Amino acid sequence: MISPENPDDQQRRQDRQLLLFVVASLLLANVVQWGICRALGLGNPGGLKVEAKDFVHLTQWTDSWQPMMKSLDYFQAHPTEPIYAAKLYDTLIYSLASLLPMVAMRKIGLSDQAMLRVLAVASWLAVVGVAVVGVMIARVLVRRGIGGETHVPKSEGHGAPTSLVSCEGDGVRVGISWMAVVAIGLAVLGCYPLLKGYSLGNAQTFLSFGFAVMIYLWTVGKEREAGVVAAVLAFVKPQFVLLLVWMAVRKKWGAMWAFVACSAVLVGVSVMVFGWQNNLDYVGVLAGLSHKAQSHFGNQSMFGTINRMIFNGENLGYTPYVYTPYIAWVYRVTVATSLVLVGGVLVFPWGRLRGSVADMAAMGVASVAASPMAWEHHYGIVCAIFVWTWFAYGRWQKTPPWALGVAFVLTMNFWSATNLLAGYRGWNGLQSYMYFGALLLMVVLMRLGWRVSRGVEVV
Repeated sequence: MISPENPDDQQRRQDRQLLLFVVASLLLANVVQWGICRALGLGNPGGLKVEAKDFVHLTQWTDSWQPMMKSLDYFQAHPTEPIYAAKLYDTLIYSLASLLPMVAMRKIGLSDQAMLRVLAVASWLAVVGVAVVGVMIARVLVRRGIGGETHVPKSEGHGAPTSLVSCEGDGVRVGISWMAVVAIGLAVLGCYPLLKGYSLGNAQTFLSFGFAVMIYLWTVGKEREAGVVAAVLAFVKPQFVLLLVWMAVRKKWGAMWAFVACSAVLVGVSVMVFGWQNNLDYVGVLAGLSHKAQSHFGNQSMFGTINRMIFNGENLGYTPYVYTPYIAWVYRVTVATSLVLVGGVLVFPWGRLRGSVADMAAMGVASVAASPMAWEHHYGIVCAIFVWTWFAYGRWQKTPPWALGVAFVLTMNFWSATNLLAGYRGWNGLQSYMYFGALLLMVVLMRLGWRVSRGVEVV
């Protein structure tokens, strides 16, 4: 007679499997892919090396920082002229409230070089912060999930977490092993979208960290605080305003009003600094952005996918500030797809997981994937989602969560060999592997909601 596996032994086995999976994913994308391409005479496909080197040496470009800093220069030199009409640089695509930290840095006398150094260090810490928050999420979920029981959210206002109700087994260790910590660290520090954002010097790095914090806060039941974080995210990336819509539909009133209150404060301060008209001009900027995007392979969206497949615009090459020629039907298909993604999350019968982290995470992914311009680094938000999904449910499943694993491999890595298909109509759709991986992640989260709500075994 074989005795049941000791819970501690089971946990160590699961953590070991997770670590092996993360290592295998990194090797497959960055070593095996390179070796196969070289063996077949296809050249060096590229990988994570450049971005990892930038991260290690704490160096980055100024993808977001330059337009933001030049905007402040223009405003200082032309205080009565509209900021968004400046033609000295690429069009500013962020709200003026997002410039307030830079305004503060200039107020205390920092030079441009000093500001860039501060931003580089801060975004470096943000990458590390995603890993730290990921470990925090895992610790909370392991404590609650011990014993293999599936738990459901409690309603807001009872002080209970909105992900899993606490449950600890008698005499059972409730921490996470060093293998789990290493696995999370390797996954985050080897996440191509996250390191790509850092290397570019893009504000998305802070958004990925903020999204991880929001996931953690929602997990531990601090919904109002999560609403504040969501508002800050939306003032840098407007598509995250869909989180406010989600909060309203899910009747998460505390989080919703916290979002609204934070937004009011940010708008008020921004108006005090830049004036009403400059802030109102951002509405026109958003309207313009909805009709234009770029078809470069880094744009992992439906818009980018279709245009690459019909050879409309650039693919492998990249010309700054040049947008793909407008085609009406491509725009309409993109809009229709976006509505399906967002609407699908909102109307999906989440049942017992309605309003849970899984539900909110799906809306976060939809917010990115539905955009006509979803660059690779925009998908850095998936780090925290994978951590939550694995430690909340994945590790307790009797059968390996293959779909979750495939989504991880597709969205967390740079599969540069797919660019060899750029000139092949139809096949070049595979260049959008990260976009399809994000869609698969949404399906995984929705399927989880369906199974839990119907009592189908997930452990």
